[in-house]
Amino acid sequence: MPHRSIKLLIWLYIVLLIVEGALRKWVLPSFSDLLLVIRDPVVLLIYALALRAGVFPVNRFLIVIGALAGLSTAFSVLGGHMNPIIIAYGLRINYLHLPLIWVMAEVLNRRDAERIGVGLLLTAIPMTMLMVQQFRSPMDAYINRGIGDDAVGQIFGADGRIRPPGLFAFITGPQLFYPLCAAFFFNEVGGSKRLPWYLLVACGLSIAIALPVSISRTAMLATVVVAVAFVCALPFSSAKFTALVRPLILLAILGAGLSSLPVFREGMNVFMMRWDTAEGEAGAAAWTGVVNRTASGFANPAYFLSIAPFLGYGIGSGSNVAARLTTGEVGFSLAEEEWGKVILELGPLLGASFILLRIALVIWLGWLSWRSLRDDRNALPLLLWAAIALTIMQGQWAPPTVLGFAVVSAGLLLAARKIVPDDDDDEPPPEPPPVTKRASYSDRRLQAAPRLPQIP
Repeated sequence: MPHRSIKLLIWLYIVLLIVEGALRKWVLPSFSDLLLVIRDPVVLLIYALALRAGVFPVNRFLIVIGALAGLSTAFSVLGGHMNPIIIAYGLRINYLHLPLIWVMAEVLNRRDAERIGVGLLLTAIPMTMLMVQQFRSPMDAYINRGIGDDAVGQIFGADGRIRPPGLFAFITGPQLFYPLCAAFFFNEVGGSKRLPWYLLVACGLSIAIALPVSISRTAMLATVVVAVAFVCALPFSSAKFTALVRPLILLAILGAGLSSLPVFREGMNVFMMRWDTAEGEAGAAAWTGVVNRTASGFANPAYFLSIAPFLGYGIGSGSNVAARLTTGEVGFSLAEEEWGKVILELGPLLGASFILLRIALVIWLGWLSWRSLRDDRNALPLLLWAAIALTIMQGQWAPPTVLGFAVVSAGLLLAARKIVPDDDDDEPPPEPPPVTKRASYSDRRLQAAPRLPQIP
């Protein structure tokens, strides 16, 4: 029973991750700041139930996370940064949600991960329909409002259109949501068969339409990386020729369907306008802008290591919450790059340690994914790793959507490695009580008969 309660809470965590932006934009805009941490009570309750059930893991990663959290607090206090709200929010960003990765690995298995994947794929259909409506609506339309009832709160794309965020607060949501959906889509195409073919085609069309409509090069390139991982995994995941027939048929159906959809052509035209604009601004191919931005995130930490004070400026001081509390405006008070922000907040020693933790986590997850593919012909972990590796290593975790997808995807990756038969129950059935053998009628007569005196 505790396992099922934890699983339900994990589902709730994922649902809140998807609808959090809608709550902050449309349902309860006046409580936008409070809804920023709406998943925190859920994750704390998951930890409490996991501890009570004895399934809260203890491993080297969690020991290092606990040690870094304690040292981050100590460095902030010793450095004179005494605002408890900023410190608490910084601890939340860096450390609070990370243990959920291993709790998910304890209580979920591949079947659970695929069920969650089916839920995400089915959600992609209405999500794409909403994004199309946002794409075709004026920038100041109600459907395109930002968080806190901001009239023009979305990022400009091209041709007078915003980059539609769907249910999420900003475009960063679709940039992570659709590559994750693509991982589960290719898993279905490769033979999972949890969705009927017509629903699978609908999900594939939704992903394919959403990519150009998003006007996001990051979303497009991240999904392409997942597709490349799928192609590379095919020779290892199955040696049968029939494994290639299903993907080819489905891709042919998707290609025929896309060519006849006006919204796809419209989205591609605007996306290519954005692509051409990016080429003009960068003076090179548009995709190099994304690559250069990613590469600079790996190269620039050397500069931040040379200028950061030893104790740092305090954990959480580079977040938007800290900027609002100290200056009254939302913005990047230290650095826009994640690694630079981490180093300036925690100092060179502690900041570099936290970055190394994230790198080690990505390498470890990648190694486990390769072992699952090699030993079990299980490609799903590798597809999930391709979708989320860069976000875990270098993504900006201060936005709650980015942090949530990093944690959920890593937890699903570990759960997807646990292959169990489909007919197994979620929890082993309780052992029946011992049955006491009932004495027969003749035995009871013998026991009840009076004992006769023995004749000498």
